[in-house]
This record gives sequence, C-alpha cells and structure tokens, in this order.
Amino acid sequence: MNYLSLIFFGFMPLFLIIYYIVPQKCRYIVITIGSYFFYGFTDLRLLLILMSVTVLTYIGGIILQNKKTRAMYALFMILTILILFVFKYTNFAIRNINLILAKFTGETAYQLTSLNLILPVGLSFIVFQACTYLGDVYRNKLCAEKNILRYAAFVSFFPTVLSGPIQKARELLPQIKKPMPFDAETAKKGTVLFVWGAFEKILVANKLLVIVNRVFGNYENYNSVYLIIAAICFSLYIYADFSSYSDMARGIAMLMGIRIGKNFNNPYLSCSTAEFWNRWHMSLNAWFIENIYIPLGGNRKGALRKYINTFIVFFISGLWHGAAYRYIVWGVLNGGLVIAGQILKPIKSRIYSAIHIDENVESIKCLRRIIVFILITMTWIFFNNSVTDSIFILKKIIYLNPINFFDQNLFSISGTLATTFTTAVVTLLFVYIQLKRQNESTEYACYCRQPLLFQAMILGILICICVFGACSTDATVNTQFLYFQF
Repeated sequence: MNYLSLIFFGFMPLFLIIYYIVPQKCRYIVITIGSYFFYGFTDLRLLLILMSVTVLTYIGGIILQNKKTRAMYALFMILTILILFVFKYTNFAIRNINLILAKFTGETAYQLTSLNLILPVGLSFIVFQACTYLGDVYRNKLCAEKNILRYAAFVSFFPTVLSGPIQKARELLPQIKKPMPFDAETAKKGTVLFVWGAFEKILVANKLLVIVNRVFGNYENYNSVYLIIAAICFSLYIYADFSSYSDMARGIAMLMGIRIGKNFNNPYLSCSTAEFWNRWHMSLNAWFIENIYIPLGGNRKGALRKYINTFIVFFISGLWHGAAYRYIVWGVLNGGLVIAGQILKPIKSRIYSAIHIDENVESIKCLRRIIVFILITMTWIFFNNSVTDSIFILKKIIYLNPINFFDQNLFSISGTLATTFTTAVVTLLFVYIQLKRQNESTEYACYCRQPLLFQAMILGILICICVFGACSTDATVNTQFLYFQF
C-alpha cells in the first residue's frame, strides 16, 4: 500500500480509531493486524516471507536469550540474511555464473536457468530491522520478546516496513509494549511532518524526476550542460524522494504516539564525504557500523585495517542497494572517496596551517560543501544509470563546452518554460525549508507560536498544493518511492 493512495487515506483514519479505542496493553495486536494488511494488500504472498523472517528471528531471540554464544548469533544472522540473498541475489548470481561458464566453455547449453522469484517490497529493510533484534538480545541490550504477536508488530511496523528508517529493537519494541496515550501535540507534529513529506514527494521529487528521465533517458542527444543539470536534479531528487518517505513515516508513527529516529540531517551541508554518509540514511549507516564495521575491528586495529573495514562496508552497502554492477561501482566509489578524505585530512590541515587559514571559517566550509556536493553528485550518476552509460555521461560532462550554458532551450528542460520555472521554485522552497530544519524542534516551536488560524492556513495551503500537483500531468511521473525497490 502506498502512502499517496486513496486506499491508504481510507485505511489510516480507521486504523487510528481502532488503535485508540483498544486498551493500551492490546494495541500491539492492532499494529500487527494493520501492518499485515498494509504490507500484504497487493500480494498475499509477501506475507509468507514477512512471517518467515518474523518466526525465524523470534526463535533466534529466544535461543540467544538462553545461549549467548557468538556461533549461535552468527547462525541466526546468516539464516536471516540468507532469506534476503535468496530473493534478491539468486538470479544475479546465476547470470554471473552463466557468463563465467560461457567464457570458459564457449557454449550456452550448460547454462543455469533463472528462477521465477518475486522480490518483496522493502525486504532489505525488514531483514535488517529483524537483525537489530538479534543483535540487541545477543548484546544484552534487550530481553527476548516472549509474545510473538508483539514481536510481529515490531518486524512488520507499517510506517517503516517498506523503506525504513530501520528501527533498533531496543528503541521501538518498548514503545510497542507500552504505548503512549493520545497526545494532541504529538499528533499535530505528526500531521505537519506527513503533509510536508507529501509536498516533498509530489511537488519536488516527482518534478525533478521529469528532468532526470528526460535527459538521462536520451543522454546521447544532450550536451554536457543538460547532463550536469540532470545530475544535480537527480542528486536533489533522491534526497527529496527518500526524505519525503522518512518524514511521512515519522509523521504516521507520531500519530500513533511512537517516536522513530530521523533518517537525514541535511547531508548536503557536509564538509567531507565521511560527514555526508554520517548524515545520509543514518539508520542504515548505524546498522552497518554496529553489525559490520565494529565486528570487523572498526578503527581499533590501525589505520590500514580501518580503511579496509570502511571499504568493505561501502562495498556491501552498494550490493545492498541492488543486484547490479552499477550499485557496486557506486559503493566502491564512495568508499574510495571517504578513505581518500581520511588519508588526506592531516595533509590538508598542515596546508591550511602553513598558509595561515582557518579551515572552519564560513568561506572555506562553503567551498568544502560545494566540493562534497560535486563529488557525491558524480557518484549518483552510477546509481541511476548503467556503468557503461555513466562513464559516457561523465566523459561528456568533463569535456564541457561553456557556450552551452547560453542555450535558451535550457529554460524548457522540464518540457516547457512554465514547468521548468515551477520546478525551480518548489526546489528552492524545499532547500530553504530543509536548511531551516537543521534545528527542527526550534522551527516547529516557532510554527506553534503562530495563531491557530495561521497554522491551519499553512497546512491547508500545502495540502491543496499537493492535491493540485498530484492531478497535474507532469507531477505524476512516479507514484512509487525510489527506495521501495531496495
């Protein structure tokens, strides 16, 4: 079920009414039933996979509670991740095995046949969230949950089940076990977050995607300036698209009286690529640090080992995003940038000191942010296009002809002058508000100090803009969120 579907707008009010009518100690049952309905609405087969992950990790938690051995923990982690591997990477592995067989035998008669497997929406997020439970029980951060329905509510928690943020069991399960009573202020903040998230998706992400698809879909016929603009648009699009889902997920959880963590912290204000990845998709970053980076040794075994561990994390991160070489290349490139930045950091500090420049002054920080944005944007090209296409696009960008900046057709890059202007306006508004959200609690407090009529008007205007935007032909490029496929 999609957040921006009519069925969801019918489901959510009914769910909340039942949720708050039912006694607090039984609300986990409502969450479980509602989440299973939400997840299995389009395909009941998805529920079988969701239940498999739930039962496996539930049993794993019970066993780990009584026998906390590294071998037992590794066994259940491997079995859980194996579910993800089977559905997401089996056919990718088969294709590569067939390529190797064809290369060495020169024949195709002995090639393996691809399996007709479905890829459940959000399976990566479900598996990783379930794995946090195993880790928390193993590390004594949480006692194993005996009530399987309550545990099922955690694994299938519908606000985050499709695209996160990935929740730690030690933070979400206690809230499901002891839910808060209805609080009007929390519900209001949740509503504001949900409406803003809808605006991000409908009026920002989808409009930027028009330009991305238009240019990258036919990149051979566009000059380097068009490709630069499309790359910037994709960089902003993926942020707006994923941020919108995360904001709506947080808003829905707040309507239930449940707090879930932020997934973004203005990543494009970062002064280094390492800082960018600490601010981007923070729940996934925390998962990799806790479950891969630290167990590998983290930064405790010398600089070389730290760089190797960092590279492994980014390689796995690329593979996690999809069974395709472009994601692996994207992960490797970002890992290389982070490692290079860490190696060069003391050298840059000595240079700044030698020429008597404070690297923390605003002008230098602004320059560093621009460089980080450029580097990250270039890597996003591989995320959106095949490796071959990405290399071709980068070559065209490198051989930039400045005269192309004066091409009048650039003003119609979105299709028409009007749609290009609208896209620019809503994107600038999005950037401005995201910058203001650096201090989210302060800005929300400022909003709440305004007269109630003014608060209602702001929400009403945003809702009307979203409705009219959803009805326009150029804003409905994609009703699905990008991270659904991961």
